[in-house]
Amino acid sequence: MPEQEFLAELNEKTTSVTIREFKPDGVLISYNLQGTVKGEYDANHMESVDAFFKPDGTYEFESRGIDQTDDGDMLIFKGKGTGRTVSPTSVHAEGEALCQTQSTRLARLNGANLRFEGTYNIPTGEFTAKIFTVK
Repeated sequence: MPEQEFLAELNEKTTSVTIREFKPDGVLISYNLQGTVKGEYDANHMESVDAFFKPDGTYEFESRGIDQTDDGDMLIFKGKGTGRTVSPTSVHAEGEALCQTQSTRLARLNGANLRFEGTYNIPTGEFTAKIFTVK
């Protein structure tokens, strides 16, 4: 496995859910989430996720997010990943993302490969994840 360096922890909560489409092999659902990022930088975070849930309890997703740092810098992310239901109330998710920023302080994150892994609490709509840079 490639070397990873901790970047931040993400804590967010679902603000809206839209059921987009039913298909024979699953359902497409869109989520909007808001929260905070704490770590190498601290920021307010917002994100949209399109997830395709399959009958076997697995899913695939694509996400787009924006972080607005406490210092006024903005970072944008595009990610994708997979998940699986691990209990009646919990989903485990992991994936990768690419970052872009015009911040000189955070310029090392431009084009950086990021990896994330976290848990979604179904009853509360809360997602907590650790984010790493991959070297």
